[in-house]
Amino acid sequence: MEFGWLRLGVVDFLGQVTLWINHRGAESVLALAALVTLALVLAAGTSLRHRRKRRVAQTEAASIRDEAARLKDLLRQRLSEPASLFANGINTAPTMGACEAFEGDIEAVARTVLLEAGGHCAKARQLLRQRMNGGADKARRNGSEVSSWRQLGALSLLDGIADASAAYARAADLAPENAEAQMLAGVLHLRAGNLASAEAAFRRQIELGNQGNGSTDAGLARYRGHTMLGDVLAAREDPDAAIAAYTNAQSEVKALLERDADNVAIERDLSVTYDRIGDAHAAKGEVDAALENYRRSLEIAQQLARRDPESAVWQHDLSVSFDRIGDLLDRKGDSAGALESFRKSLAIAGALSQRDPDNVQWQWDLSASHDRVGDALIAQGRLEEALDSYRRGLTVAKALTARDAGHPGWQRDLAVSYHKIGSLEAIRNPAEARELLEKGRAIIDRLAQIAAHRAQWRSDLSRFDEVLRSLDQ
Repeated sequence: MEFGWLRLGVVDFLGQVTLWINHRGAESVLALAALVTLALVLAAGTSLRHRRKRRVAQTEAASIRDEAARLKDLLRQRLSEPASLFANGINTAPTMGACEAFEGDIEAVARTVLLEAGGHCAKARQLLRQRMNGGADKARRNGSEVSSWRQLGALSLLDGIADASAAYARAADLAPENAEAQMLAGVLHLRAGNLASAEAAFRRQIELGNQGNGSTDAGLARYRGHTMLGDVLAAREDPDAAIAAYTNAQSEVKALLERDADNVAIERDLSVTYDRIGDAHAAKGEVDAALENYRRSLEIAQQLARRDPESAVWQHDLSVSFDRIGDLLDRKGDSAGALESFRKSLAIAGALSQRDPDNVQWQWDLSASHDRVGDALIAQGRLEEALDSYRRGLTVAKALTARDAGHPGWQRDLAVSYHKIGSLEAIRNPAEARELLEKGRAIIDRLAQIAAHRAQWRSDLSRFDEVLRSLDQ
């Protein structure tokens, strides 16, 4: 028997063995047994290798999922932060499908270039730039250049690098017929305070939606574009124009809901349009009109929460709605109504923070809710209760800053808590009041010193960016 047979499949091998026995006779049974044993060992080894490959593939897939989840969490944090420290731009997180689209780019990164780069974001960015700079024609032929620019932008967002906006703008230029690409570029322009560029991107998004006639995707593009165009107009302090844009968005959302009444994502976006219109009325000082819109938004949030009581998203939306209504009731002088609304929000914030103690956003919400309740109690002259609520908020704020001492927003909130408690204790406990007020003042002084160095830091950053760009050539 020739050993080349060992390369055959097991079934074929055994068939050949039978022929070999008939030809050679029984005297070679021992040799045959040895060969059969060897074949079985080889087959077992092959099966083991296949199982190992499957396990490795499963492990890699799980690792990709974990890394994508981690990066998406970091992305959400980045998107909720200002584009730069103490920036004057729009600091709200993106809405209306933008966050999901950014997360989709992160998932694409985790599956592809980040694996090639061994998990290193900086190396992944370099690989993307080299791929585009060295093979742009090939990338265009493969239809991947837009995707590569978006992945580069997503990676830049993760590391807080300012050229994320430029990368997404490049993707939008390469895909002028892609409404989502226009939206993402517009969102980043808006966050950075580049209102003219943001407006152009959102108007292009709306135009593309209009070209899609009555399709669902076209309707999504239109109402999302109108909503974020309203954000641009609100940032320009033109509330009337903002209301008009938000109203257009609301009409589009309602039309979609007539065709798909059970779409909870679109229902939620309808509540967002009511909130935006309410915000614009509040900016004009039209408190009653604002309150009416906030209450309509609350009704939707309550309906969604009743359908799925375990959803943290719906519960959080409820909490925010109660806060908005409480703020307006306080402006109207209805301290009792404001306190009731703030306490409803506090109950939800407390439940969410207990459900997931590691969720920093929910912890921050809890601290802010305690402060709002304290403010409402102060308005009613209930100083002891207010002091207790402030102290509860202070405890949460201190824990948050212990997690991330460099977060300026949390530092300021902690300073505010020190000020509120110190002011209340000034009469009956001046020694403690002084200690608290000095702690708060020290925090604000540090933040003021940080702000004073902004111009120098921008210059320093430009030097780093210049050398980094040279490495990407």
